[in-house]
Amino acid sequence: MQQSDSAPRNLVLTAALLALAALTYWPSSQALWDFWSNDNTAGAHGFLVAPLAAWLLYRARHRLAAVAVRPSRAACVMLVVLSIAWLVCWRSGIQELHVLSLPVLMGLSVWAALGWEAARIAAFPIGYLYFAVPAWGVCIDPLEHLTSGVVGFLAPYIGVPAHRQGDLIIFPGGIIEVAHGCSGQAFLTVGLAVAALLGELENASLARRALLAAALGAAAIAANWIRVLVIVDAGYTTHMRHVLVSRGHFAFGWFLFTGVIVACVWFLARRPGPAPLAGPASGGSGSVAMRPAYLSAGFALIALPVLVYSFVLRMDGAAGPVEFRAPLGLNPWRRPVNVPGVPWKPEYVGAHSQWYFAYQGPSGQNVEMVAIGYPMQSQGRELVNEENLLFGPDAPEPTAQSKVALGDDTYLEAVSADAQGQRYLVWSVYDIGGRQFVTPLASQLWYGLRSLTGPPYSMQFAFRTPCEGDCNAARATLKSFLQTMGRECFASVGRFSIYPTSRPI
Repeated sequence: MQQSDSAPRNLVLTAALLALAALTYWPSSQALWDFWSNDNTAGAHGFLVAPLAAWLLYRARHRLAAVAVRPSRAACVMLVVLSIAWLVCWRSGIQELHVLSLPVLMGLSVWAALGWEAARIAAFPIGYLYFAVPAWGVCIDPLEHLTSGVVGFLAPYIGVPAHRQGDLIIFPGGIIEVAHGCSGQAFLTVGLAVAALLGELENASLARRALLAAALGAAAIAANWIRVLVIVDAGYTTHMRHVLVSRGHFAFGWFLFTGVIVACVWFLARRPGPAPLAGPASGGSGSVAMRPAYLSAGFALIALPVLVYSFVLRMDGAAGPVEFRAPLGLNPWRRPVNVPGVPWKPEYVGAHSQWYFAYQGPSGQNVEMVAIGYPMQSQGRELVNEENLLFGPDAPEPTAQSKVALGDDTYLEAVSADAQGQRYLVWSVYDIGGRQFVTPLASQLWYGLRSLTGPPYSMQFAFRTPCEGDCNAARATLKSFLQTMGRECFASVGRFSIYPTSRPI
């Protein structure tokens, strides 16, 4: 009778901590919801994964009831540290990292409040959420290239005279692109989730679980290859008029994948092993003794985010606009000048300011400068964003990226080209509140840390000059310009309404 009384108690205490984490760290919960409900269906399986995770926790209720409650101060300290790290990642706009931190925060809260054994039992249900996070998108590009390669190789063997060109499958009468949605990443994620669930239900050994993951993961990838091959064959035989080519390929893919996975599960499944034995339940007096520890764990979980929501977000609203006035030329450089050729027009997301200036050197060489400034950053409004185009929307991808040192300053060097094919040498640097970075991730993390006391301004400076031959002359030009003007540019940015003659940072 004692176990039946304790079973719902420990389950409810654990579930309460998980719900508190989901509510307190709502940006991560919101990001997950958006990923599950977006239009491209890449995360739609999240609406199955989350209920399954809840059921797995409920399934473990008797094991939770059997543990002796031993709150952990060390876990409480780790919870506070990770809470700070989460805040930095959130304020940095690094969504993948703060979403990945959410299940760990949940697990640490259980460890801090109820002890290691309870956290170990809850680890699988909590960790199961990782099968529904956006971070699996890192697999899209390699799977996309693998799929296009395999399909291009196999197509002639099914009677389609096709060849591969990048991610395009080209055959007489049509071209089919193996796009992101055809990579099979969602199939792989769901296949691994099914393998993990099957292994847990069987109470399988680690080797058995690894075998299930390998088998179902491979079956998921193979199912996607079959899907694309069938679509290529349908496109070839019907001159691109088949419904699978125009609009039915996603539904067909999931139908095929479901059949393959069900067949694999039927073939691989075994009778469940013996469930772990539940020991004697913890005594009722422990529930009284653990109340301070439970409340302390809950406080450690929510205190810092609530503090940031209450005060720091108000500072965001009071942040003034970022201002920049390019310095006048210093001998031997002068401005303004008109530069021939295609104008340099970077495209950045979110509300920001953008400035363009050009300088001319003593030998007539030109250096163009762009400065992009954000008064504050947030998700979808970051200085570092994959949708930001420093070289413009029509420019090809830059080449020969490297870091170059110039005295105490460091710049990121790249060779770019405009729509007419003119090559340029470009040096760029991030400026976060007066501190320069050439590593994008470091600049974002520094912004996240600094923004906990109010948002610093965020700038990116980029300088380019025409590149001829091996670009050595262009490199010497940028070196000369930045030795003279670089510090002046950095010192000409801040939050002020009247531009001063000088402003040290």
